[in-house]
Amino acid sequence: MNLPKATPQYDATNEAQTRSVIEREDARNLKKGGNILVGKGALVLTAPNGSLWQITVSNAGVVSATAFTLP
Repeated sequence: MNLPKATPQYDATNEAQTRSVIEREDARNLKKGGNILVGKGALVLTAPNGSLWQITVSNAGVVSATAFTLP
């Protein structure tokens, strides 16, 4: 999160920009008790041995996992 630099004295425009950034980033955070919707990204889980697995689902609802490596 990159907030605007603070001004030496109160500035309403700067405050509004700061609040806008905080609200936008907060909307991107996962909320406790809420659903997790993965859109364009992928769901990648880490196994106990440290290996990474990408989880996908077909149009028929078949869930599968494939090995994943970091770019």
